[in-house]
Amino acid sequence: MKFITLEEHWESERVNAAAKPYLPAPVNPHKNPADHSIAEFVAKSKKDNTELTSVGTKRLAFMDANHIQRQILGYGDNSPQNLDPKVAIPLTQMANDDSAAAIATQPDRFGGWAVLPVGDPQAAATELERAVTQKGLQGAMIHGCYAGRFFDDPFYESIFAKAEQLDVPLYFHPAIVPSAISEYYYQGDSWSELTAFTFAGAGWGWHEDLGVQMIRLILSGLFDRHPNLHIITGHWGEMVPNFLERLDQTVGLTVNLQRSISQTYRDNFYITPSGMFFPAQLQLALTEVGSYHLMYSVDYPYNHPTGATTFLADAGLSASDQEKIAYGNAAKLLRLAQ
Repeated sequence: MKFITLEEHWESERVNAAAKPYLPAPVNPHKNPADHSIAEFVAKSKKDNTELTSVGTKRLAFMDANHIQRQILGYGDNSPQNLDPKVAIPLTQMANDDSAAAIATQPDRFGGWAVLPVGDPQAAATELERAVTQKGLQGAMIHGCYAGRFFDDPFYESIFAKAEQLDVPLYFHPAIVPSAISEYYYQGDSWSELTAFTFAGAGWGWHEDLGVQMIRLILSGLFDRHPNLHIITGHWGEMVPNFLERLDQTVGLTVNLQRSISQTYRDNFYITPSGMFFPAQLQLALTEVGSYHLMYSVDYPYNHPTGATTFLADAGLSASDQEKIAYGNAAKLLRLAQ
């Protein structure tokens, strides 16, 4: 079985260097002088960054070992997306140029998501069009939200309108939650600062935060205005599929939408696993959105999961469903040659 994976990360060394003076200083969550859990974890988990900034030997070897025909590259955690537009506009252009150049080294093995300067939505729409029509990228990846402003805000309308016009998807990726939320929900006296940091991040908080944002997009009527807009989320839909029926039963009675919340989600959203190869999550996603709206992702190089090549077969899926999820749906949505 071959695979097309859609949440695979890459970064440009020259963009990172140019962005470094403008990036906000890391927030230090250290509050208890006696708790050194975060520092100890960081000291033990230093990683080689070359996998993230290269599309060379290591990446290709990983792909070959996991039967990955093509990776769609999205900018990693150092994305210049949320910088001040005066800085973000030239840096996102540079990032997309560098992404296209990296893809050109192995055009049959790679594709890419554009980085957008979302603080200036019109500039972001213009850059999306350039990245797709001139650089050959497949859509855009958006991290979190900008300056505390969720993407259901009419401020961003031009980005969604352009994506629908170009018929390309937007892949929404989690980001760090605001410190006020982290402190209120995820810190506690009964666990370490490392546990609180992880609870607020990859363990729960990132995903809940992005899931809330996806529901907000639906409630705002975005998909009534743009019925052919396609959104992709990883991590099995960032918790949203778990609650579709309850949303219809409650919030759905209070809004005036052309379709139910659940039907809008099933029509306009696609889901990938992001390397979370958990059979129960797969079965839930199949039940809620069906095999035509599931695709594959590994979250490389942040994640090197085992079982990527056998997960779908081990789950007992039909050959047809395996092919759709592994590569067929992605090839169709992104118009990739097979």
